[in-house]
Amino acid sequence: MKTKSLMAGWVVAALLAVPGLARAESAQESFAKGETLLAKADFSAALEAFSAAARADRTNQEYMQHYAMVRRVISLRTRFESEQDPQQWEYLARALRAFYASERIYPEILALDQKLHARLNNAESAVMLAETQLSMEQNAEAVKTLSSLPAGQADAASRALLGIALARTGKRDETKQIAAAFALPEGAGPGLAYAAARLHGAAGDAAKALQLLKTCLEAVPASRQEGFQTHARTCPEFAAMASTADFAAALATPSKVHESKCSGGSSCAGCPMSGKCPKSQAQNR
Repeated sequence: MKTKSLMAGWVVAALLAVPGLARAESAQESFAKGETLLAKADFSAALEAFSAAARADRTNQEYMQHYAMVRRVISLRTRFESEQDPQQWEYLARALRAFYASERIYPEILALDQKLHARLNNAESAVMLAETQLSMEQNAEAVKTLSSLPAGQADAASRALLGIALARTGKRDETKQIAAAFALPEGAGPGLAYAAARLHGAAGDAAKALQLLKTCLEAVPASRQEGFQTHARTCPEFAAMASTADFAAALATPSKVHESKCSGGSSCAGCPMSGKCPKSQAQNR
């Protein structure tokens, strides 16, 4: 009799749990759908999917955060299309680009970079556009973008990237010439050191490439190293050395940058140090 009572209790508990489980699965499905739509740059449909996920599971902060984020992006896109002030237009463009890059929505990044370069037409905008073109395997287009810069505007970053683009189009001798003349400027940041490492990797100088990769990682806060490490593992310029022990050792280079207890996230929201670190205290003043 006791066994039957226990079994009956289990059945009731299972039946009570099913609606909650169904809701959770529905929320997960809606969220997954939203991510798929976002990757396709279908922002309105993604917003609807994230909204459905948030309504189905109001305890999941990630669902609400994605809904709020996409809603904000849609607003920025609308403002960007009608913005007349040059400085505000550029601010909106960079904000949207940062979001597209975080989500790897390359077609949107490309369209935005083309607009930015058409308006700014400087080394920075050329590098941004060329990087996107290389990411989309538009190597010849990247060479054209960087080669079109006037000699007086070219800088270390654009020269390094031009060497990489030339190597990808089979012009390795020209890459070697650029690499031989390349000097990392004093005080260069980790991004430029990484570009230089790629340049020397493309030129076939593994030792120099690994040395510069270490230089890059030493200058990157520990919380941001993973981005460089992940990119390096699949970067064509490091392909010839990617399976070596020296490459693995270079990727394991510890950071020399002092970092606070801040989590290194994009905002203080949800950070365990929120309200306690100088950054968040300054924001609350």
